[in-house]
Amino acid sequence: MPYKLFPPGRRGPCWYVRGTDSGGEFEFSTQQDTRRAAEKWVEEVLLPGRARRRVPGAGEVVGFATAARHYIAAKPHLSKQDIRKVQAVAAEIGEVDCRTLTHAHLVAAAGELKPGRAASTQNRFVIGPGAAVLHYAAENKWCDYQRIKKFEVSRKSNRRPATPKTMAALVRHLEDPPEHVAPQWKAQGLGDVHLPYKKLLLAILFETGLRLGHALSIEWERIFLADGRIGVDVPKSDELALVPISPVTVTMLANMPDEEKTGRLFPWLTSSGVYPWLKRAKKRAGVHYTPHLSRHALATAAQDMPDKKAAELGVWKDPRSLHRYQHVKPEAIPGRHVGLIFDLAEQLEEPPIASDGLRDAAAPEKKKSA
Repeated sequence: MPYKLFPPGRRGPCWYVRGTDSGGEFEFSTQQDTRRAAEKWVEEVLLPGRARRRVPGAGEVVGFATAARHYIAAKPHLSKQDIRKVQAVAAEIGEVDCRTLTHAHLVAAAGELKPGRAASTQNRFVIGPGAAVLHYAAENKWCDYQRIKKFEVSRKSNRRPATPKTMAALVRHLEDPPEHVAPQWKAQGLGDVHLPYKKLLLAILFETGLRLGHALSIEWERIFLADGRIGVDVPKSDELALVPISPVTVTMLANMPDEEKTGRLFPWLTSSGVYPWLKRAKKRAGVHYTPHLSRHALATAAQDMPDKKAAELGVWKDPRSLHRYQHVKPEAIPGRHVGLIFDLAEQLEEPPIASDGLRDAAAPEKKKSA
């Protein structure tokens, strides 16, 4: 990569660099006043930076970490959590040539990043992000397309849906005692001012089955009390879902202490603001609950609905994703019970007694005619 350094002069008191690389011609001030410092800046800062910014062409040798960096840049819709997943996999695998990278590399990375974790967790944090980067590399002709197989996982989740009894126990123990009340509220003689919001959040989670993040993103401007619906932004489908709510929840919303009713509905921006008080409530109530269990409860309750309608109700993008959340709730078949067997057994004619005292299994012989 040829370049030339120019000493301080008419351009200014610093050394300048001019050259050409695969990104074209360039000329920059090194912001250094000695040749040695200028060379070091060019070799360690300028040239590596230009190489990172340049998009490799079709057929070039591209490392996995480089492909991951370009994948993140090309997908602005990725959440911060998704970006962290891709970066972690890229840091573990490094600049292995995408053309030679195989499923075994991702399996090894899963073992290093998530040792001993469930197959579903390794799929979500390693195999899935790694496959997405490789597919993007194949689209740009940096390697051949290959189908990356995820670890086998059960089609049914092992989580138990939240029950009305569990939710009732939580609601009863939601109010934090004085030791957990913020000092500024104590100074004003107030108790747990978030109690109405806690009750409303649990009500919306149980009724709608929304993910916690989606529920926390609800804004007052998208609450339509007259229609009994709330608008929820769903990033996975990139649309606004109008989710129905019951008259009870409508009344709770109408009676909320928020007078202005603008901005976000709930005072917590992320789940990290919810889990501390929820953990304390669970401990006081003696129950196990996570917000996602309400999603399982909704899916299970909607088993008798068509898949498409149930998926829309719970804001599932793909109806097939709904099935993992549905849990078996067998119902007895009318008229079919073991009592029929015992009733029939009593009605059967008993076989005759044989000469040896045992019941003769054969049918009784016909009497001879006189």
